[in-house]
Amino acid sequence: MAHKTILRRLLASALLRPAGALLILIAGAPAAAQENAPAAAAWWGNHILSLGVQVGVNIGGAVPYPLKHIPEAINAYPQLTGSLGAKCTFPLYQPFSLGVELNYKTIAMKADARVENQAFKSLDGLLQYFSGTAQMNMSFTILEIPLYAKYRFSHSPHTALLGGYYAFVLAREFTTIAQKGYIGNAPDEVASPVDARPQIMPFTTSLDRWDAGLIAGYELQIIPRLHLGLRFMMGFKDIFKPQLRYFEYRMLPMRGAVTISYSLFDTPLF
Repeated sequence: MAHKTILRRLLASALLRPAGALLILIAGAPAAAQENAPAAAAWWGNHILSLGVQVGVNIGGAVPYPLKHIPEAINAYPQLTGSLGAKCTFPLYQPFSLGVELNYKTIAMKADARVENQAFKSLDGLLQYFSGTAQMNMSFTILEIPLYAKYRFSHSPHTALLGGYYAFVLAREFTTIAQKGYIGNAPDEVASPVDARPQIMPFTTSLDRWDAGLIAGYELQIIPRLHLGLRFMMGFKDIFKPQLRYFEYRMLPMRGAVTISYSLFDTPLF
């Protein structure tokens, strides 16, 4: 009987010790998960303050608004241009963070279109009107400051962003070359035919020096510190000065960008 009692105790000890160890592991799992959470969150950047550099490729121009004023006979040729900048991300709460950028970029576009009674000031300062086919050259070199909120989808590499931007126009050009048609001193007046000698219609001095609007985008974290981004920006303000408008509609900036950014400095805040 003594041997059976000892055997039962040994079996009970052999069974209870692993069970107890398993219960301890289960009870300690939440604490371990909480301890490991900052590391996982840090990898995905939920609580990371980061400062980095950014390069991009941009495409865009200015679009007539309301859109019904876009000429039916138009061929637009947006130019691919580069950009260079810096970005900073500041964590807010859980999946939310705040981002700010400083970008130096050029936006350029060419277009061929047929216009009717396009007002402009000649090189002599006279107000005239052109109807016919024309070629447009548009270019803006800007210093752009986007500010936006970011939302990361759980512990994933995908982030959406939404906010606004402000831009200083450092250099600008807007020139239209009348190629074939006629110019008059009043609408629908045929005074000077344009054929062999194209007429330059300058608008550069009428352009404003700043711009502001909406930014929306997406970011993919490829590896820690390296991000691929998509941006879409639309301005709310006419590119021309309020007192110097030669169009019956507004011309609003619209552009997109593909960016690659690399974080030079990363540190967890909480």
